[in-house]
Amino acid sequence: MSILRLFVIFVFMPMSFAGEVNSWDCYKFDGASIIGNDNEFLGTLGPSWQSDSIFNSSSSFSSSWSSNSIFNSNSIYGSEYSSYSVFNENASNPPIIIKDSEIIGYLSIGPSWYYDRYSPYDIKYTCDWD
Repeated sequence: MSILRLFVIFVFMPMSFAGEVNSWDCYKFDGASIIGNDNEFLGTLGPSWQSDSIFNSSSSFSSSWSSNSIFNSNSIYGSEYSSYSVFNENASNPPIIIKDSEIIGYLSIGPSWYYDRYSPYDIKYTCDWD
């Protein structure tokens, strides 16, 4: 195998799996905080029984009416047009995922070429946090 071929494989391999959530990654997301780029706390990632989880249907962080919910399509965090939104594929400032004072990545539906952007739906279903 040529050196050029090896170089291409190692450079482009991480991009082919950009933002993909694997089941063995669930531990790093469990309990992680979601923080808007304006430092607003937007809930946590984790099973639906956790009180601050964005997947808990009783939590204000999962509601369609709360201004601090990513699922409120009229909020800056849930609008498909806001630069702070999870659901704007071209958002320049999506919410940050933080655990143990370390940035894991960004909660965002895209774009797919960013290796550090994770869709809330991918996390929810891969980790079985219904």
